Amino acid sequence: MKTTMIKVICRMAVLAVAVLAPVVVSAQTNVRKAFDELLKSSAVELTESHSMEKDVTTGIKESQCDVYKFTLPASKQSLVDNIIKAFKSDEDKAYSVSSGLTDKNGIPIQIAVGDGKGSGVHVNPAGYNYYYALFQAPTQEDSKGKYRYCYAINWKKSKDKIEGTLFVTYATTLKYRQSLSQARQLTYLPGYETSDSLDGWFNKMVTYTQTLAVSTPHSRPVVAAKIYKLAAKTQTDTSISVADRNAARELLKIHADNSDNRYDKQTVTLLEQAISIIK
Repeated sequence: MKTTMIKVICRMAVLAVAVLAPVVVSAQTNVRKAFDELLKSSAVELTESHSMEKDVTTGIKESQCDVYKFTLPASKQSLVDNIIKAFKSDEDKAYSVSSGLTDKNGIPIQIAVGDGKGSGVHVNPAGYNYYYALFQAPTQEDSKGKYRYCYAINWKKSKDKIEGTLFVTYATTLKYRQSLSQARQLTYLPGYETSDSLDGWFNKMVTYTQTLAVSTPHSRPVVAAKIYKLAAKTQTDTSISVADRNAARELLKIHADNSDNRYDKQTVTLLEQAISIIK
């Protein structure tokens, strides 16, 4: 059982207060300070949203999402530049880093929140520069190594202003979510099956996703195309159980979460399309 806390704040003039209150000593020290510097600037206009979930019994945090949409005068570019410098300073402590400029054909990057089952946050809208880094949660906060923090920024500059967004999310790591998926897959392998819902369709889906994980970069789009065609069968084949459809969708979401950049854009697009057509 969980409890959820959500708070939304809109501000046009921001007081100089500490916005990212420190919880524990973290690896992303420079990034946190640079985020705070921008958020405390008297020149910034902000719209904020915050959410957090804790286990109601243990009080242990299981999810967090802080989003700060900002507008700055173009003359305050140094505040954004300082954030990028901070990312680079903390880069050696991150286990995954990505940056770039997204064009109109760019693949959306969704950063997970909590257990990763939701849509997450979109960090790279078209026309924006972006930078994000993933840091393992401190052991004082997560002794089992299941969780990570993501810090991200996107921004674009026009003649008069800079518009962008800062993100801080807390979620299980992709590695942990994949381990859960592999454990679930065991229930669909010979010798482990206990449900009447098992059929050839799901067996093929498991086989294809396993093949995708170990395939070469050249063959991945081919395997992803087979996954898409298999997913399309749910449109007409009513014999495929709801349980198998749901399990396949969750399995594909884990592979489509490309936060570690292991797959190419074509492969990720095919996986995302496969998820969307499983009904």
